[in-house]
Amino acid sequence: KTSAILTISCLGLSVYHVHMSSGVAVKPVQSTLLWSSLISHLRSNVTVKRRRVHIKSHSDCFLGSEAVDVVSKLCIFFKIEDADVTRDKVVCVCQALLDCSVFEAVGTKVFGKDKKQVVFQDSKSALYRLDTTVKFNRLNTPTADSSSLEPPVDGPSPSPSASLSPMVDEVWQEQTLLHLLKLVELPLLDGVLQCSQKTPSPCKTHTLVHNNPDLIYSSNHLDRQILKAFRDSQEDEWLCAALDCLDFLPDQPVVELSRGLPHCFPEAPGSCNQCKQLLYETLVKHYSHSDQPPLLPQHMTDVYTAITDLLVNAKLATALEALQLCLKLLRPGCREELRRLLTFMALAAEPQGIKLDKEVENRIAVKKSFSKAILHSKGLSKEKEDLMVVFMLSNIQEIFKIPGALHKEVSDKLASLVQGKQPDVTGPTLCQQVSSRTYSASTKTNTNQELWTLLDSIHSDSKLSSKQRKHLLEQFYQAHPEVFNQYFGDSAVSVL
Repeated sequence: KTSAILTISCLGLSVYHVHMSSGVAVKPVQSTLLWSSLISHLRSNVTVKRRRVHIKSHSDCFLGSEAVDVVSKLCIFFKIEDADVTRDKVVCVCQALLDCSVFEAVGTKVFGKDKKQVVFQDSKSALYRLDTTVKFNRLNTPTADSSSLEPPVDGPSPSPSASLSPMVDEVWQEQTLLHLLKLVELPLLDGVLQCSQKTPSPCKTHTLVHNNPDLIYSSNHLDRQILKAFRDSQEDEWLCAALDCLDFLPDQPVVELSRGLPHCFPEAPGSCNQCKQLLYETLVKHYSHSDQPPLLPQHMTDVYTAITDLLVNAKLATALEALQLCLKLLRPGCREELRRLLTFMALAAEPQGIKLDKEVENRIAVKKSFSKAILHSKGLSKEKEDLMVVFMLSNIQEIFKIPGALHKEVSDKLASLVQGKQPDVTGPTLCQQVSSRTYSASTKTNTNQELWTLLDSIHSDSKLSSKQRKHLLEQFYQAHPEVFNQYFGDSAVSVL
């Protein structure tokens, strides 16, 4: 979807330019509203019916040329100043929609062989069929305490008046990102958007899925049920927190743990500590594995850097709000696993608990065992990683809350969408709507400013020898002669 939005941004439609105090030009940020509106408009306006191609009829199809006509109308509706919406560019947008499986090409047989187009064709002989798995949410006005809204399993199809309504989770993602941009400066947004994709990690598909009592459960599932029953019978917070984390572990260590726990069940002195030690070792073995990816994705390193800078500067309230928004962008499963692991780490790190390591105190042992499972990035120093983890452990009750201002923004936007109103696509943010020509001009201006600064640093650096300075100036002149001549003026030839 992100690549498709970048394709749409080539049309100069509702493109945002983020103004950074550093003056460095960045990529345009596209509101998800245009993407959702485009899909809804296409689904509502193309003529879907039975059509005939190559002496064979196909049901529920529409023409490629008709799709271009429909998308063109919406593009012209959103068109801003100086934007040139040509048919060729609209075909590129339709290609992006095809690549993202919004619709699919209808396979036809040519000389007895199946032929399915992968390249979108602006033709009356090219047939396409909408992907029926693309569901749109039925929008309900959210309450003040709702942190997320799940789409109904069987919701009605969107009416034409609501054809421009984006999906609820996209509204949450959009508003969260815009609020985050108010607090921190990000050079690129691709990673932030990528972390919120809903594709589950391959190693996270082992959670309990059997809810039908008539099914014959496997032994692995029975072991998990035994552990669940054991957890429900416990009042010890330490044990409950550790057992909660097992839902995210693969079957093998969970089965081994289940088979070893009966030795800890008898009410004997030290049996509870043995049980805790076994649980701790199981979790450490899983989360310290080299193949275990960190729960905070590396794509958001720029956000983590900004948060640690706020912590260093003692801006704790701002850092907390930025972290809350950062965690809201995570996938729900990853967010819940992170919450459970942090809760267990905080309890295990308490000095009055069981002794986890004979040589070091519990706090150090816990941080050493689990820190890399939470945050580990080549773009962050070890000190910043530790600072981030310690801050999270110190504020577990707060970091998973959602700021009230974000609740209000999402509620207001969803309410306006339900009422059929066109929401403000810019809003009171650090972004403003600009044309593609303005963005290109700003990019060139800011690039020249940075080049000028670089040239000035080379020319005025007293630590460089005359030979080194001349070599660097010659390299700069070969790459950017215009900036070089503007800087030195008439003396440019003598400098070289």
